[in-house]
Amino acid sequence: MTAPALALGGTTYSWLHQATLTEALGHLADAGFRQVEITSAAPHLQARGFGKYERHELLRTLRSLGLAVSSTNPGFLDINLISPGNGFRRASVEAILDELELAHDLEAPVVIVMPGRRHALSPAPDEACRWWLDQALGILLERAERLGVTIALETNPYGYLGDARDLSTLVDHIGHRNLGIAYDVANTINQEDAWEGVRTAGHRIRIAHMSDTWRARWAHTSPGRGEVDFERFGEALRSVGFDGVTIFELIDMEPPLPRLHDDIAAFGKLGWSTAETGCVPAFSTRKP
Repeated sequence: MTAPALALGGTTYSWLHQATLTEALGHLADAGFRQVEITSAAPHLQARGFGKYERHELLRTLRSLGLAVSSTNPGFLDINLISPGNGFRRASVEAILDELELAHDLEAPVVIVMPGRRHALSPAPDEACRWWLDQALGILLERAERLGVTIALETNPYGYLGDARDLSTLVDHIGHRNLGIAYDVANTINQEDAWEGVRTAGHRIRIAHMSDTWRARWAHTSPGRGEVDFERFGEALRSVGFDGVTIFELIDMEPPLPRLHDDIAAFGKLGWSTAETGCVPAFSTRKP
């Protein structure tokens, strides 16, 4: 019996600095995607300053293209919830609060959040980082619950709560229904085996990210170029009952077209399909 296909989504991040947001959405729709992750970073858009009218117009554009927003992602170029600087931490919390409002207005069930990063040469103590993060998540989850949006903490290569075990421990400790994990296989290749990582995160995974990368050079590029075992990743997701969306997070500053069609075909052979839409996190309750 053939296993059901996993839902495959795309991201506007692929066109950041290469095309407008509207053009990016058009390309994603033309490629056959039905689910998209919107990266709310300049020059496409920023959650703050992108008003209600602009959000309404963007939602109309999405609907006209047959697209639904699976998630929003602020990109985390500057956002750092565990910055030692009080002002930077406050600004980071405010940025994600704005992101939660944007996700709600675009009818997106998930917001991607990085736990934070420490300075490589003079890292802040673990105790301080955890206190800062707990304080931030307390504020953010209160807003997320009111809006019916899920915060998905992403596995990352930055060295702070980056793997599945650390994030699972954090999610279980907080125990909030609007908190889960975004498992990014390209971010964890040097930290854990994808099978073990997905099995550890298990039911906590609300959304997945995938792209190819090398162990010696971090990347988010087309499948087949690097060392990610996508077949094993897909098997792992199925083994934990994951029925959400996997975002193909192509971010390598090369033109996404025309190779995007070949990339989608490659993932199709491994069990992903753009025709599937995936499920909204079961505990997410959208409020007006």
